[in-house]
Amino acid sequence: MEASLNRFKDKFIEEAGGLLDRLEKDLLELENKPANKELIESAFRAMHTIKGASSMFGFDFICEFTHHMESMYQLIREEKLSFNNEISDITFQSIDHIRKLLLDDKFLDPANQKKHNALIDSITKVLQIKPVQSSEIFTHEKAKNEPARDKQTWHILMRTSEAIFFRGISLTSIFQDMAELGEYEITRIANMSTDDIDTWSIFLHTEASEQDIHEVLLFIEDDCSIVNLTQKTVFDTKLNHIPEEDENEPEDISILDYIEDTEKHKKNKVSPECIPSENIAVRATQTAKRISVDATKLDQLMFLVSELITVNSQVNLSARDSIYNPLRPYLEKIDSLAKQFRNNALEIRLVPLGDTVLRFQRLIRDLSKLLNKKVNFVTTGTNTELDKNTIDQLTEPLMHIIRNCIDHGIESPEVRAEKGKAETGSITLAAYNSGNNVYITISDDGCGIDEEKVKQKAIEKGYLKPTDNLCKKDIYDLIFLPGFSTAQNLTEVSGRGVGMDVVKRRITDLRGEVMIDSEPGAGTTFTLKLQQSMSIIDSLLFTVDNCYFTVPLSEIEICEQVENSEVIKQRHTSTLPFNNHLIPFIDLRHLFIIGGEYRDNLRTIVVRNNDKEMALLCDKIIGEHQAVLKPLGKSLRNQEYITAASQMGNGKMAFMIDTNALFKLTTM
Repeated sequence: MEASLNRFKDKFIEEAGGLLDRLEKDLLELENKPANKELIESAFRAMHTIKGASSMFGFDFICEFTHHMESMYQLIREEKLSFNNEISDITFQSIDHIRKLLLDDKFLDPANQKKHNALIDSITKVLQIKPVQSSEIFTHEKAKNEPARDKQTWHILMRTSEAIFFRGISLTSIFQDMAELGEYEITRIANMSTDDIDTWSIFLHTEASEQDIHEVLLFIEDDCSIVNLTQKTVFDTKLNHIPEEDENEPEDISILDYIEDTEKHKKNKVSPECIPSENIAVRATQTAKRISVDATKLDQLMFLVSELITVNSQVNLSARDSIYNPLRPYLEKIDSLAKQFRNNALEIRLVPLGDTVLRFQRLIRDLSKLLNKKVNFVTTGTNTELDKNTIDQLTEPLMHIIRNCIDHGIESPEVRAEKGKAETGSITLAAYNSGNNVYITISDDGCGIDEEKVKQKAIEKGYLKPTDNLCKKDIYDLIFLPGFSTAQNLTEVSGRGVGMDVVKRRITDLRGEVMIDSEPGAGTTFTLKLQQSMSIIDSLLFTVDNCYFTVPLSEIEICEQVENSEVIKQRHTSTLPFNNHLIPFIDLRHLFIIGGEYRDNLRTIVVRNNDKEMALLCDKIIGEHQAVLKPLGKSLRNQEYITAASQMGNGKMAFMIDTNALFKLTTM
């Protein structure tokens, strides 16, 4: 039996993490809207689901702990207790504790045991009641003076086996849906299952109809029996029943007796082999909306897609001769399918930056309380998508930057008031795409960076000589040196010089850059420039001499022909006429030191970025190209105006132009 449960544990841990994320999000909102009943209900259901599922998968210590939390929020639901800062702090600590318990599946870590008992004591003090006994773990209490007479109690016998695992069914999601119907208790029935099948008894007290229950159990309906017991709650009967003085009153039938009796009479409704019917399996396939896929499988998929695009390009290049005309419609069809395959595969790997915002909100909430500062967190462009691997590696450096902004940037409310600023500081996270790059900025409206203070600290550390003359960028780059810190005192948050060097190292590992801009008294902005680990985009392929370059089609406004004499005439201003005004041009032959000369009639590619325009000079425009972009190797990594490279069908390399960097060049 334990062997079959282990199959589900990893899935439960993953889904429990999602429920904890949801609970954390609800709490952050509850701190601003403490009387919001929907948020309180949502928080309660998350705990309720974790409690039921954790008991099912053998995490009894999590079940016990969430029962205490659930008791606290039950009183809040009944308006017998008000949500306040103390409850919020306890719940946030509890979320962190449950995350640790998910990794400590045997509950052996002494630190977890100590924290476990301390948090239960804190919850008990809030409730001002005796600790709940372990025998009550699976019970959902109701107030004695408030019996829910308009509800009904249902009994569900459910069998689980490895078949459910292989069908991709999420039991945690089923319990989450059941928690929304009402209160339930779940118990594993001993000595009633084979080695491969587990039997579970569930009592559900709800206002929902039988049809609603069947919908929740839709994909495992053949493995369940559902019986309507009574309109009086079994929970009240078990907990609150007071024997009458009448000695002839029949003794209550025990729950276990009832279960065993039900099992005997309902065998024809529950398949002991736990084999789903064909119709149920089909419905499960049709309506499942989300599945979890191992990241290595996605990596392999992306590799195969890139190979397909490259081979498709080679085939098209080889089939230009007229003898292949009969094959042309099929080649075009393959080309169209390859594009669709490319787009779908890319979308599978991409994750919006907004998925990580929750943990930043939590960080800001905890740090601002620790440092007695008021901070407002603002986000824009968080729908910008990045590769899943990049998102995972980006979280830590972003947290270091935000921690730095709160500790070093944002002033205390008193200091801000003296400066004429609002007492609440602001941290803004913004993201946007540009070509194959993603830019992320983290800004604060704090005190800014004191350049002189940074220089003096660098001199003290021996990084600089007093006579060294550095520009602003070089001064800011000193912050990324290992062990460098301008903090006056060592605190829990900073002072050890560990943090910003981690940011620099991690961003460099991602083949990205991190830049700083600051204005004393106004604040500081950190800009991260990141390349997608691999992407496939529609681009325009062109040449300068024998060198191939590409530009994203989405950035191109028009391609034109211009006389070389016109370019020579305007070379002193580096501008060309376009739509009744002058726009800057970039001579790629000169920029990349490429040999040869432009012909009398050369080509220009007009590129637009926001409201800016510029023209790129080239020798020949080849046409549309599906570019499988990969990061540059070490030899080209420091090339300032190229972001990635793409292998063409003939084996040669085409380089993606960084138009954002070129636009900056035109304004210098």
